[in-house]
Parts: sequence; C-alpha cells; structure tokens
Amino acid sequence: HLSSLLHSSNKFTNLTQKLYARYFLVAQTQLGIIQDLASCLRSGSVFEGSLLVSRWVGASLGESSIIHNIKPTECIPVHETIESIVNQCRGLIVPSATIEAVLSVINRVLYQDFGLKKNVDNYYDVENNRVDRALYKKTGIPITIAIIYHEVASRLGLTLSSVNFPRHFLLSFESSTGTTMYIDCFNEGNILSRGQCLGLCPISMIADKDCYFESTAPANVLERLIRNMNFAQVVHVSYNRAFFALNLYKLLSYLAPNDYESAVHAMNFSLDLRIKCNFLQKFSCIEPDVWSKYCRRVSQASESLKNQLRVKRNKPSHIKFNIGSVMLHKRYNYTCVLYGWDERCMMNEEWQVRMGIASLEFQGNQPYYRVLADDDSERYVAQENLLGTRSVFINHGDVGKYFSLYDGERFVPNSALKSVYTYLQKD
Repeated sequence: HLSSLLHSSNKFTNLTQKLYARYFLVAQTQLGIIQDLASCLRSGSVFEGSLLVSRWVGASLGESSIIHNIKPTECIPVHETIESIVNQCRGLIVPSATIEAVLSVINRVLYQDFGLKKNVDNYYDVENNRVDRALYKKTGIPITIAIIYHEVASRLGLTLSSVNFPRHFLLSFESSTGTTMYIDCFNEGNILSRGQCLGLCPISMIADKDCYFESTAPANVLERLIRNMNFAQVVHVSYNRAFFALNLYKLLSYLAPNDYESAVHAMNFSLDLRIKCNFLQKFSCIEPDVWSKYCRRVSQASESLKNQLRVKRNKPSHIKFNIGSVMLHKRYNYTCVLYGWDERCMMNEEWQVRMGIASLEFQGNQPYYRVLADDDSERYVAQENLLGTRSVFINHGDVGKYFSLYDGERFVPNSALKSVYTYLQKD
C-alpha cells in the first residue's frame, strides 16, 4: 500500500502521507540490509558486503529502485557481469599457471577487454564508492576497483588479501617465490614491492610501518567505503547533507561500535538536525555520562526549535507573501516555496555576518522567510530578495513535512504547519 502510494500517478497530492511512507520504507529497507550484512560478515564476503553498503546509500538517498526493490534505469547484472569476466579469464589461463600469470590474465580481461578504468576527474564522487555503479560505469577509485578485482580473483581460486594502505587501497598476495607482493588495482593491476607502495604517496612522506601492510578484515574494508562517502564532495542525488551523513554513521555503528570519533561526529550531526538518534547507543565506546550530556543537548535544541516555531495567530500587514506561495530569489535565481516567516531576522549575529545581511537595504529589520528551494536545500531569505514568479511544483524531499498537496497555484499547508500558523486554519 505504501509503495503504491509513492508510485501514484498524481505527484501533487498526499504529500505528507508520501513523506512518511518513504521514511517507513527506508527504515524497513535498512533493517533488511543490516540483517543481510551480518550474514555477509560471517561469510567474509567483501564483495557482497559492498553491494549492501551501496544499497544502504541508495536507500538513504531515497532511490526508488532500492526502496521499492525494482530494477533501476541505470543498472548492470552485477553477479552475471563478474561471472562473465571470470569465464573469459578461465579461457585464457593455461594449466599449471603461476599466480603472476593468472594475475596478468585478470589484468588483460578486466582493464583491456572489459574496460575498467580509474576515475580521476570525479575522484570524490559518492558514486565511486558504490561497487555496482563502478561496474556499470566501468570506472572507480582504488577501493572499489580492488573489491571487483578481489572477487574475480577469488572465483578463479586465488587467495588475495585486502590492505588498508593510507590513501591508496591495495591487495596483496604471496608470489611464486614466496615474497609478499602488492597489487595496485587503480593502476591496471601493477604489481609492486613494499618499497614501491610507499612511493604511491610521496607527498605524504608515509613511513614504512608494518601496520600499513597488514591484511584487513572485511568489516574494515566496508568501514573505509563508508568513511570515503562521508568525506565525498559530491552527492549526485540532492539531499540534506547532514541527514545523509547520519545515515552512514548509523551503518558504522554496526560495523565499528568502538569508533569514538565516528560516534562524536554522528552526535554532532544529530544535534544539527535536532534529532535524538537511539542508534548511537550501539557505539559501545560512548560512556553513560557522555550519553546523558548528549540527551540534554538534544532536548535543549528541540526546545530552541519550539521557540522558533511559536504559534502565530495572525499575519501582520508587513508580511507581504503567503505561506505556500512559489517565489523566485532575485539574486540567486532559484525557485522556492515559503513554509514559514519571522517578522525580523531571528538568526544570530555570526550567521548574519557570514550571510552579508548588513549589505541589504533593510538588513535584518524586515520579514524573513523559511523556504524549500528547487535544489533540495532549505534556506532563510530576506523579504527584499523574493519575487513572485510562475507557480511550479517544487520537487524538494521535505515538501511533505509542511504541505498536503499542490493545487497548481500554491502548496496547501498540512495540519502540522497550521498548528504553528493558526490563522491558516481559516483557509
């Protein structure tokens, strides 16, 4: 029922119901992923685990193909593609081939025939950390290419280890002479010595430490994938950055419960969103006193939000624009819908300095509006910067929080918004 509601042919109605339907389906999807991930870690499959991480990211970004378990428009049959690569390799491997000869075959098939290549133009794109997308686009970063390479090699009977080398993920193997060697999957499978590995990051002056070359567990590989995405500079599907990061930390709480740094970052993101996240208790490194302090801060943040959303029973005459109206920002040219207003700027002095409020004609002494923009951002805009425009539907992920429908001219406030701006109840 919820899935059919989200797939309704009329995208302008039932906006609030659709929002919470999406929330529920995302939570259900993530619960299933957690259960499957536990099974993956027990079996030691990095490849399958990385596909689950990609599904988690897709669910966090609200991708319909993940939430509704349907075939996406851009996809590739992942397991069939890997098996095709493996079968092509088998046809080229001669009997009694050395491990170096088998690796040479993998390099030829994977990089030359299949066409897998490194992505240097958009290195920090979130998509580069999703193995299924790397296979589809035939491009990736060291860790995703290494995961693909490792899976192909494993299906061919080779034993390779994952190496969490600083800034450059590697694989290792025991050569035919008994020496440990390393595979640079990002550079077409070049085989390197330990000393050559250190030269991969000459600017960093990485020391020759044994810990850099140790084999790493599957859970640690997945942790690195997730951390990469939290530092990524590009999220193709526009979404609330803090909420996206918080979802990644939720997954980390299962994979790395002793990671105090991640726990602290997750707490900070949840405070930014004014959301108490019970999953943080899965971080076993959080002491009871730290948890108590966090709970108090969330409560204080919630109270602050309530103060900002004081009931407004009347609309003063100097508030020119109506809640639900579609407007244009005259300076930055984005379209937005208004979901709230203040009679004057309620942001602190630091925010006003950062945003250059002093340069406006009426500065902070004018009405300010809370808006949802068509780039999926949420903004606080001075009245003098808004212009009327042709009404269009604003495709923002949170539009259902405040509006029940779009009637072609304006967005109609839902009951929650009317409980704050009570004069709207007369409409």
